Amino acid sequence: MRLNIIRHSILVLFLLILGNLFYLQVIRGGYYAHLGLSNSIRVVPFEGARGRILDRNGKLLAQNTKAYHAVVVPQDIRDKRALFAFMADVLGVETAVVEKRFLKNKLTKFAPVTLADNLKRSQVIMIEENAFRFPGLMVLEKFSRHYPSGDSAAHLVGYVGKADPFKMNRITEYGFSAEDVVGYSGVEEYYDAVLRGQPGGRQIEVNSRGQQTQLLSVREPVDGTSLTLTVDRDIQRSAQEALSGRRGAVVVMVPASGEVLAVVSSPSFNPNAFISKEDREPVAQYLQDPAAPLHNRAVSGAFPPGSVFKIPVSLGGLEERKIIPATTYDCPGYFQMGDRTYRFPHAWGAQDLTRALAHSANEYFFHIGLLLGSDGMGKYARAFGLGSRTGIDLPSESKGSLPGLNVGRWYKGDTLNMSIGQGYVLATPIQLARLMSAFENSGNMPRPYIVLSGLAEPVKTQFTHVSFRPEVWAAVRAGLAEVVSLDTGTAHALADIPGAVTYGKTGTAQAGAGKEDHAWFAGVTRTDKSVIAYCVFLEHGGSSANAVALTKELLTALRDQGKI
Repeated sequence: MRLNIIRHSILVLFLLILGNLFYLQVIRGGYYAHLGLSNSIRVVPFEGARGRILDRNGKLLAQNTKAYHAVVVPQDIRDKRALFAFMADVLGVETAVVEKRFLKNKLTKFAPVTLADNLKRSQVIMIEENAFRFPGLMVLEKFSRHYPSGDSAAHLVGYVGKADPFKMNRITEYGFSAEDVVGYSGVEEYYDAVLRGQPGGRQIEVNSRGQQTQLLSVREPVDGTSLTLTVDRDIQRSAQEALSGRRGAVVVMVPASGEVLAVVSSPSFNPNAFISKEDREPVAQYLQDPAAPLHNRAVSGAFPPGSVFKIPVSLGGLEERKIIPATTYDCPGYFQMGDRTYRFPHAWGAQDLTRALAHSANEYFFHIGLLLGSDGMGKYARAFGLGSRTGIDLPSESKGSLPGLNVGRWYKGDTLNMSIGQGYVLATPIQLARLMSAFENSGNMPRPYIVLSGLAEPVKTQFTHVSFRPEVWAAVRAGLAEVVSLDTGTAHALADIPGAVTYGKTGTAQAGAGKEDHAWFAGVTRTDKSVIAYCVFLEHGGSSANAVALTKELLTALRDQGKI
């Protein structure tokens, strides 16, 4: 009896469930289907402001300005032709232009599609007044990046833009959407994850007409972190002005800490050109320019360093006791190796190490190079970080090039070329500025860095020690001092800057048949106010005298400004 009651109860419950399902799906199915189509959830995004970038004195290098953008949710569009015609009228363009933007930017039917950027106030008013006619159309407040320094800090700061296919592959890893801007080049790229804000938004329910019916939730955006750099905007600008119209690079740093005061590459570009979505002609010109203005020659460019390479060669010769400072070689303006004669523009006669450095007498360093061999020279060059990256916090740093140990098919002529920074030897301006910093610190070689504050973990000064006997440092330092102080020194033009004491090394490097030589000066300048290490490079700049002249122009400007 009891079992029958249970069976009947279960049967009744089962029938009730079936009846309810029949009611919902058959009798009222059309109603609920219409209700489902009539109401859906939309997310209206709020953009988190990108962090600002400031120089060491608080001067702006990158900032944000508010901008208004017209977007539309594809699923809510009821009449595309009418919508495109309206937006074309607002923007003053052809309807086909608006349609092309829509198709280009559309990702999914739910994701808002940008139809116009940087709207004028009058355009915002027109769209908002007519939004009821075009479901899904709305105006969003976003931020537009602006670079007050223009081309003078372009390679240092970088620029922002929509993610390219390569960066799109890393969307999940870094957590941005295809509509977000990301950093390219410079600090904008290297510290993109720090600078980029976290988006927020409104979650709303809309009906079939695309009209909001209720607000479901709100999440406030989080602004990105602002960064203060080690760079001085005025030094940066002065270096850019000195390089104007020439290909090359300038790096200035504080040898005691590794703080970089300027990173300049020329020709440069205006990072603001990448912000505009309308006029892409300047960007196209940058990409097609054979002078490669987007290439950061200061960090990413590797070139034969010429006679600057004689610094580690000299140190190695002394440390290995192959020579002493008083060792003398005849420098008659040529060097005979087998049946080949190497000729030079100056006949200096008998030279000791100090005078050989001051005059940059190639014959002298040929002798040291033959005594050390390629492995020996490479050992001391590597000790100064040549052939490896400095670790500067900028993207795409080149490590340069040095011949490997025990290289095959190596000839004495290759050894001669290596001893004067030619052949297989390539270096970057940032590497040579660090080399001079190590020399100023008697072997403490700093890791150059760009960010002064703003990171969760502040950058700390880091040194790698290069060890030589004290008398070795002293001997080479005496030669580098006479490069400037000696009347016949290759950088004597730097001797008459008031209140400044400078030492360093010039370099003229062959760039290939039919091409003008590269010109270098890497040095240290002391004043009563500061000590700076630097490298000045002119790509196809001719004689090193041209690099010295540019260095003098820059140091004089910095002295007049009270920067050094």
